[in-house]
Amino acid sequence: MKIMVVTPCIYQLPLRGYGGLEKIAEDLIKGYLNAGHQVSVVAPEGSVLPEGAELIPMALRESEESAYHKYSDQMADFDIVHDHTFEGWPYVASIGRNPQLQVCHTFHTSPGIWSSPPPVPRPNMIGISQNHSRSLAMQLGVPCKTVYNGSDTSFYSPPAKDKARNGRYLFMGRYTAEKGPLEAIQMAKKLRVPLDLYGDTEMVASQDYVDRCRNEADGLLVRYNQGISRSETVEAYQKYKALLFLPNWDEPHGLVLVEAQLCGLPVITLNRGSMSEVVKHGKSGFVCDTSEEVEDIIRNDKIDKIDPAAPRRWATRFSTEKMTANYLSLFEEILDTGGW
Repeated sequence: MKIMVVTPCIYQLPLRGYGGLEKIAEDLIKGYLNAGHQVSVVAPEGSVLPEGAELIPMALRESEESAYHKYSDQMADFDIVHDHTFEGWPYVASIGRNPQLQVCHTFHTSPGIWSSPPPVPRPNMIGISQNHSRSLAMQLGVPCKTVYNGSDTSFYSPPAKDKARNGRYLFMGRYTAEKGPLEAIQMAKKLRVPLDLYGDTEMVASQDYVDRCRNEADGLLVRYNQGISRSETVEAYQKYKALLFLPNWDEPHGLVLVEAQLCGLPVITLNRGSMSEVVKHGKSGFVCDTSEEVEDIIRNDKIDKIDPAAPRRWATRFSTEKMTANYLSLFEEILDTGGW
């Protein structure tokens, strides 16, 4: 199978920092190659791909429309075009000059950014959780399949048995309102529990919001930190008491939550979007309907009742191997039936 993977061209691959969408694309490229497929990748020039993958270079942060017009002539050479962009420009080729072109699109954000589906008979839309796929189907009025994001279960691992956790709570994620870092800060201060925050400050909607998070942290009880590398996130997941994640939107998947659980770190979160799919309530953490329930979990230290082995045992279902296999199965379905 010849597969074209299209990225938004926002960052070079591999990422030097954290990032979610780009990491998923990187892992899928490796997975497709390991399964014996030919892979070409639309990504910024200077990207370094796994051996065997071909780079179709674009300018760094080139607009999706401009990039499309550069790679569109090559799309006909591929069996599957796997689109990870935000605007879905690869569909344009299958609307006009190449109606047989098989494009599938993984939606990585809120369904609300599209007002209508691509004008093709079978757009082959893919969500990253069951809740996300249902929302996509309702928003766009088209069928939608589900493939959960996967994480490397060998890279994310629990701490050594003789390594004690430090008793502090952890927030990991972008300093942007939908991820809820400010709510985590305010709850920690209200309950007088120690919290450390690590987050990206580049892909954010408001620098004012970032500044507010920084200013709300006192440096002692609540400590604000810049984003860290993936290897450093493993060290963090291995030493904290629990991940505190209070989203203000319907989180499509929550890669951070899977990574934390793979490192044996329980999660406390609100029941928004996919949270009840990604966290097993009462087993790998707690999925709460209200902030008051979150406060009760923390005040009564219910996190200590979680079996230390349970978070990883639950999260191994979200592996890169399963993610890759599920995508390849859908590609075969598209080629056999024309898709959905």
